[in-house]
Amino acid sequence: MLYLGKICEVKNNLSVVRVDYLGTITPFIPYLAIANSFKTHFIPPRVGEAVILCDFGGAKVAIPSIFNHDYKEPNEASNTKEIIKYEDGTILSYDTSTSTLEIINAKTLNINIQNDINITCKSANLNATNTTIKSPNVLIQGSTTIQGAINTTGSGGDAGVFSINGDLNINGNLKVSGNIDDIRGDLTGHSHSDTDGYTSMPR
Repeated sequence: MLYLGKICEVKNNLSVVRVDYLGTITPFIPYLAIANSFKTHFIPPRVGEAVILCDFGGAKVAIPSIFNHDYKEPNEASNTKEIIKYEDGTILSYDTSTSTLEIINAKTLNINIQNDINITCKSANLNATNTTIKSPNVLIQGSTTIQGAINTTGSGGDAGVFSINGDLNINGNLKVSGNIDDIRGDLTGHSHSDTDGYTSMPR
């Protein structure tokens, strides 16, 4: 037999519920879920949730869930868009009309991977107030344009080193607060002979 009912009590952290149907309240019965060796999927049942009560000769199970006037389809729903919407506003959706997969997260997204992450795309855009990359080595393969200043520090916060293996072309002024050296010596404090026979220091 099948009945329409509502969950009136839930055992904490378990898929076990009491269902109110036709003025009768069941004992605690299973709330249908995916649970096997391949996958377990826990969705917390909630009091007030509309369910179908299946009675198999006394063995009962609650089948979730039915949209109703208390819990309607999401406003973003359409006939081409699948939506998972959580109570804090987080939304996971896929729209086949635009082939768009979207994650709208209210606060924090944590991804912990034991091995590699590989991303292949046409273009990538990252917008953030602050960005921190923690890695012993960073390799950028391709031309790099930086709109803004470059600052270097050592691991302890002291002065860092900026190394270039190749030529440096500067379109503008070069200002340094220390000495300038090349393979022939000190360019900042070197002396040279003048045509009048005297020795001059750099100015």
